[in-house]
Amino acid sequence: MMKHCAAAFCLFFLLFFWALPVDAASPFSSEKTYRITETELSRLESDLDRALEEKGKQKEQSERLRKQLRTLENQSEERKKALETVRKSFEEYAREEQKKQKRLRRERNAAIGLAGLLAVALAAGK
Repeated sequence: MMKHCAAAFCLFFLLFFWALPVDAASPFSSEKTYRITETELSRLESDLDRALEEKGKQKEQSERLRKQLRTLENQSEERKKALETVRKSFEEYAREEQKKQKRLRRERNAAIGLAGLLAVALAAGK
């Protein structure tokens, strides 16, 4: 009977301590515990609130800057295309001008040659 009482007591003792929550202040816990005042807790909470608010503002600013960057990249692409069009137009204009100058040079040379022939013919006719 004594053995039964001792066994029941041990079982009760184990169940009682097993059912107790192990908190941070427990000597069985491996974590250190700290005590802070309510003022310190309030300051830490307000610091956390400010940090979260700042994070939100920075996220909004980051998104605005990302949109602005996309807009600037699109504008840059449009300007590159416009510059390419202008370059092609200028190259075409330069080719046309070269053709025009060659034609004028031929006409000038033909006119000089014809004037020379006329001068020779006039000189020969006298």
